[in-house]
Amino acid sequence: MYFIQGADQKQYGPITAEQLRQWISENRLNRTSPCRAEAEETWKTLGDFPEFAAAFGAVPAASTAPSPSAPLGSDPASEVRGPAIGILVTGVLGALLSLIGLVMNLAGMNKAQEVPPGFPEQYRQMFESYMKFVEQYGSVSNVLVLALSAVTILAGVRMMQLRSHGLVMTGVILSMIPCCSGCCCLGLPFGIWALVVLNRPSVKASFR
Repeated sequence: MYFIQGADQKQYGPITAEQLRQWISENRLNRTSPCRAEAEETWKTLGDFPEFAAAFGAVPAASTAPSPSAPLGSDPASEVRGPAIGILVTGVLGALLSLIGLVMNLAGMNKAQEVPPGFPEQYRQMFESYMKFVEQYGSVSNVLVLALSAVTILAGVRMMQLRSHGLVMTGVILSMIPCCSGCCCLGLPFGIWALVVLNRPSVKASFR
């Protein structure tokens, strides 16, 4: 007996091997569909089970066994596309902003400025400290953010390719950190979305 996780993230089972072969023949399941044997706790993909190897590519046949109303086969590439684009946008914007900041620093446009007239007195020291930091360390921080943005961009590309799960997770987490992404909090919602999708068994099993 087996258990299957569908594209709707619901678990179906216990199911006999014959029922699974029937659903495979009807294209309700594919090689990347998450599955586990009743006696096991580890989820794998259907393609990892030798007993179902011959079922893939079988001609669909009429079924008398009960089956879910929706197809069980998931499409990981479609699931990751939305959050991957969001991560890419975050990385590209972060890279552009850090490049602009770097150019401004090298051109001397970020030198410490006088406190503007009418600036609240309680924030004067904070403003002066910030401008001094930008003048002294702005170039270094912009280069660092540029490098981290490059990692984020690469993570978005690899996510769409379903490759390098560890690298993708690293880039997603970096995109969620305001001081690392260069885009304030823009990467936070995209990062949360990406983490939810990346931790789905069907998506995780599809990475190479």
